[in-house]
Amino acid sequence: MFDAAMDVLPVTKPMTVHKLSVAVKGRVLSAEIRIPKVTTPGLPPLVALHGISRKAKSIADAFSIPCDAKGQILITPHFSRKQWRHFQQIGTYRPDRAILTLLDLVQQMGFASTEQVDIFGYSGGAQLAHRFAMLYPQRVAKLHLAAAGWYCLPDLKQAFPMGLAPSTKRLRANVPALAHNQLRNYLDLKLRVYVGAEDRHRDDALRKNPEVDDVQGRHRLARARHYCDAFRIAATARGITPDLTLTEIPNCVHSFSDCARAGLTTLVCNS
Repeated sequence: MFDAAMDVLPVTKPMTVHKLSVAVKGRVLSAEIRIPKVTTPGLPPLVALHGISRKAKSIADAFSIPCDAKGQILITPHFSRKQWRHFQQIGTYRPDRAILTLLDLVQQMGFASTEQVDIFGYSGGAQLAHRFAMLYPQRVAKLHLAAAGWYCLPDLKQAFPMGLAPSTKRLRANVPALAHNQLRNYLDLKLRVYVGAEDRHRDDALRKNPEVDDVQGRHRLARARHYCDAFRIAATARGITPDLTLTEIPNCVHSFSDCARAGLTTLVCNS
């Protein structure tokens, strides 16, 4: 069950903006819903997830023009630092359940069908996006991952959260087993991966330890390439032809605003 609250803001041309919030086990997730003047029938909404800087409004503003042009409803959750310190992880925290509750509310209030949605995530948001999709691939129409710091690999030998083998950590739910059960469906998704062509800096926000460095690479560009290779190998091994592209955005480092100015949001909406 969930608690819900909604405020309706004045019409913001070209999109109408609504604010929603849901509470799941004492943690509140807020979100904006931006609705184009003309929506395209049957087009899944786009859920756009911020990174650890938590600039949900910047994400929403950057996607507003291409979503409005496409007629696509835009949903931008905001995970507060106080209540969702590690929102990008699924294990002790369950941001996935908060997203599901939010999507159910959006549908119940008649804004859009959310049986399936497109999901975009940048940096920490990309970490949450692909982990969510691994658990609920049936809810995802298309998955867009931009500049994730590191990935949960479709690898049954690596321990969770690096892969899907049983975790040595105490979890509230058997997340790796749930993801393992959905792995074939996950590998059958349409996956679009993006990363700055110059995103090679080992900044403070990047997860750095010998295990991740040795397996996935030392920076986000290398890790995006490695993840795409791992996805292709896992899909092909199961007789699936992967629907996957990797786009390296020229002259971009680890900056959503730079990537957006270079055309990232348009790429996402037009892919």
